[in-house]
Amino acid sequence: MASFQCEKKYGNDVQAVRSLKSQELFKKSRALVVEKECLANDAATKLQIVMVEGILKNETKEPLSIMDSKIYAGHSLKKFPDTVSKSDDFSMAALYPKGVKAAVVYSGTNRFGVECGWLLAFTDTEATGRRIYAECGRKGKFDNINWEQIEQKLDASGETAKPRDLVTTTAVYASIANSDGKSVVVATFFG
Repeated sequence: MASFQCEKKYGNDVQAVRSLKSQELFKKSRALVVEKECLANDAATKLQIVMVEGILKNETKEPLSIMDSKIYAGHSLKKFPDTVSKSDDFSMAALYPKGVKAAVVYSGTNRFGVECGWLLAFTDTEATGRRIYAECGRKGKFDNINWEQIEQKLDASGETAKPRDLVTTTAVYASIANSDGKSVVVATFFG
């Protein structure tokens, strides 16, 4: 009986901590959007904010380094990490309906020592809804990225992406979903 009560109390504590973190992120997001959009503070309470939290997981042998990124819409609360060793995160916010739309490319080596790249693009806007797009392969494929083309592919994508490159044995598994009133992006890079 005591064990069940402890588990229940612990579960409630975890939910409370998540709720506080979510409220803190929302406050920071609202403040960032007010600042970046040059809005009056009294207007802040009436704003609809789009928040995106992201978790990046690296399942390759070596750390991944950022090659390039593109923010089509929205503002970075926590920028894309420069390096992803095992796991790292980012967060963005924007006014609704404009929303958040961004992409990032990481490079590293696959298990055979070949230089590769992993691209992740995501959006949460009124026009597109929640979408995610990814690519992977040899690093040279990502040297001169056509961001307009990536945006078109993103706008035509869905809520999950699972590209694989058979030549380099690289892959990405990515998804975007709603959680506690914000979008959550989770991407795992394999190689």
